[in-house]
Amino acid sequence: MFKLKILILMMVAAVGAACAQTPADGHIAGRAYVNTYFHLRYTWPAALTPAPGAAAAPDHGMTNNYQTLLFSARQAKQPYGLVLVAEKLNVAGPHSTGLKSSAEMIDRLAKSLRPGPVLSNITRSQKKNARGMSFDELNYTINGKPSAVMATQVGQYLIVFKCSAESAAGMAQMEQSALEMRVGK
Repeated sequence: MFKLKILILMMVAAVGAACAQTPADGHIAGRAYVNTYFHLRYTWPAALTPAPGAAAAPDHGMTNNYQTLLFSARQAKQPYGLVLVAEKLNVAGPHSTGLKSSAEMIDRLAKSLRPGPVLSNITRSQKKNARGMSFDELNYTINGKPSAVMATQVGQYLIVFKCSAESAAGMAQMEQSALEMRVGK
């Protein structure tokens, strides 16, 4: 009888482990990326197309103890698009101490950028969406093309959008889509 109880407990533990969620638990549903771990839904701009395996983070080789690639999309065959990453708070990476907030992440990025002929127009801002989520943002241009990093906190993670666009209008669409991300239970 004791062995049967142990066997049942081991089976229950195995089933629980098999069902355990991870930050990479996301999929594409229609025109949206849906992540069940973070309970988020992100609809990308119409000009972008999800990259092959865009919601299969382990295939991208970026999953580690502090960062997980969630989704990526590109503008046709252009080098423009966005990458969506989850970064665990308070976990040290190979080259830095752990992040404590989205504001700290954006501040670190801003301090690391060196303005010059290639990189210019560096500005930092904070925006709130209609649901009250706060996003810290860093905007800059690379060779005259707009780029941005936007971050918001969801639980013990930062959800980070890394965007690059061919035009200001394309960047505005990416920023708006990030602000429209829905998070809920």
